[in-house]
Amino acid sequence: MTQRIGRTLMGIAAVALMAAAAGAADLKRLTKELFAVPSTTGNEEMLAAKVRGALPKGLAVEADGLGTVAVRLKGAGGPTLVLAALDGYGHMVSGITSDGYLTLDRPVPPPHARFDAFLLGQPVVVSTAKGPVAGVIAQPALHLLTPERRKLLIDGFSLETAYVDIAVRSDAEARAKGVEILDAVTYPAVLTELAGNEWAGPELGLKSVTAVLVALAEDLAGPGTEEETMLAWAAQTKFLARGRGARPAVGAVRANARWRPLRTVVVGLVAAGEGNGLPKPGGGPVLIQAKDGPSPLRQALEKAAAAAGRPLQYLTAEDSPLAAPFATPPGEVVTLALPVRFLHTPSEVVSLADLEALLDILVRYLGKGGAA
Repeated sequence: MTQRIGRTLMGIAAVALMAAAAGAADLKRLTKELFAVPSTTGNEEMLAAKVRGALPKGLAVEADGLGTVAVRLKGAGGPTLVLAALDGYGHMVSGITSDGYLTLDRPVPPPHARFDAFLLGQPVVVSTAKGPVAGVIAQPALHLLTPERRKLLIDGFSLETAYVDIAVRSDAEARAKGVEILDAVTYPAVLTELAGNEWAGPELGLKSVTAVLVALAEDLAGPGTEEETMLAWAAQTKFLARGRGARPAVGAVRANARWRPLRTVVVGLVAAGEGNGLPKPGGGPVLIQAKDGPSPLRQALEKAAAAAGRPLQYLTAEDSPLAAPFATPPGEVVTLALPVRFLHTPSEVVSLADLEALLDILVRYLGKGGAA
């Protein structure tokens, strides 16, 4: 009898392990598929379409007029909103010179002062209506420059001195390839698999949390969801609403007005590293706490993490522009962030253990009636 019980428990454990392995493999597949799709503020259509196509069949997709994709999972209570940004930082075509070079601008301010400097000498992709067009940011031969000219072009690099070479000789040839003003310009989607169960690539953090929400929809689409839940991939989150003081993200303002959630979990990104008070890569998702102390929603997420056997890291910070619109009582909001090394560079590094933990915590919170 004891042996039979032991074998049964071992069988249950084996099934659970196989299910976890299958879930991790599916999350990796989704991340790879979404990683290849460019998405900058104002040019989110391709990623939005990819998300729609990856969602389980039968889910009704809702929108907010800005390009946001959302699905509603029915339940008895709620509503709870789980929201992630659909748009990342990037560049766009601002002009085409008579000899066929492209000039650049940004749709939104950069995330940090050196963001544009990464472009110099790098390959880029222009997303046109006719398809992707490869290019490279022109870089002069440094050994031919005077020290003064080198300092101006290299140390003082800016978008005013950036030109994209797409191997054409005129503006007419550039337009024949499909290039138009406002087309998104991004780095090639080169995914590097590193040792230690880590991946690296441009905008990898954004695409990873996008994949987490798609995988979450797959897990919750069937019976068993105990409350009404909205999953939303918000567009235009890098545009800030007008006004004085703390300015919330336009995409978040629209989502709040459209769905009026009682509880909101913002699935965000946070810079990770070693020391200096930064979250540690591989140490688990980061629960970003508001300075006004704990909340029932935070406690529910902590309970879900404990039940899933997943670690959490903590930071105390003011509400971000993405979280701010949802903080007005009676609503409450918590940001659960994926730690990313070299955030907002062409070489973002994500620990797959952190990514899988993020999904497990959200599944446990939403699938087990974790609402506060």
